[in-house]
Amino acid sequence: MTIITESGKFLENLYLIDTEQFSKKRVTTVFCYWDEKNCYIIDAGTSDNVQTILRFLKKYNIPLSKVKGLFLSHYHFDHGGGATKLWKTIHRKEKGSIFRIITTEETKDKLQHAESHVIGAKTTFGEFVGDMKPISADLEENAYEIMPFDKDFPLSSSENICIRLISTPGHSNDHCSPTLFQNGDPIFCFAGEASGCLYNGSKLLSQPTSMPPNFQFEKYMNSLEKLIDLNPESMGLCHFGVILGKLDVKTFLIGHKKYMVDFRDTVINLYKKNQSTRYIIENLKDYFFNDEKFIDNYYRELDDHTKFLSNLRLALTYGMMISLGFRKPKYELK
Repeated sequence: MTIITESGKFLENLYLIDTEQFSKKRVTTVFCYWDEKNCYIIDAGTSDNVQTILRFLKKYNIPLSKVKGLFLSHYHFDHGGGATKLWKTIHRKEKGSIFRIITTEETKDKLQHAESHVIGAKTTFGEFVGDMKPISADLEENAYEIMPFDKDFPLSSSENICIRLISTPGHSNDHCSPTLFQNGDPIFCFAGEASGCLYNGSKLLSQPTSMPPNFQFEKYMNSLEKLIDLNPESMGLCHFGVILGKLDVKTFLIGHKKYMVDFRDTVINLYKKNQSTRYIIENLKDYFFNDEKFIDNYYRELDDHTKFLSNLRLALTYGMMISLGFRKPKYELK
């Protein structure tokens, strides 16, 4: 079993970038395709992470003039939040750049009208959310390239490599899993948040991604089945890292499927006993990070890991409760 958690090259032409989100390592990933001719980035972290991405490109001698596009898994602040700032920064530094945000119409609309999302995110994650300032109307046409779901976008004609935005809603309505295909075979799937989180560098044990307000259990499980059927050779997760090998990818996905069913059933049973959010969260501890079997020592040794993971546990539980109809969104409409 191989789980990659360090920034750097992990497959031919593919790189993992740790955004060091929340000023911590191993929280959020961004990926980079670089074949010495063209560079494409997958996800952008927050607006505060743009400099981390630029430093990575410089370290690996990737010229900004070769950065052609940014693909996004979804619009949330910690994944698509840095998209518009990255576009503005590259165009300011590299005059005449053809760099584009290559995404769906729905994700573009969310990025351009992110005010309520940012307000809601800051109630949980505070200053680490960054900003999501839209691109001015006169520059939108130059900034975005609209790409429908499930259509091939060529990355390298010589090696017959393309990327496809596979529609995987559930975590959010616009969520997709950008997947690289070579000669028709899926060599790397960036599952985003369609297949849970992995906060363990040695065990294939998942955590939920039921973030409010858009999480929908049924859609999420259908998307998970789609990824299982895809059976990619390797898979990246937003949080955190890369799983190498078809067998391990499938093991993780099937394990996460069972986990999500158990998690949902437990929330329902606890709600029947006591409808208090506090009660439900307190009795869900075994499903989250403080159970040492789920997370490795790195996370337990972080300075303020308890507060960070506690906030995350609250958000993920609330998202499942919204999906079940037990609560309503507070800031952002579904």
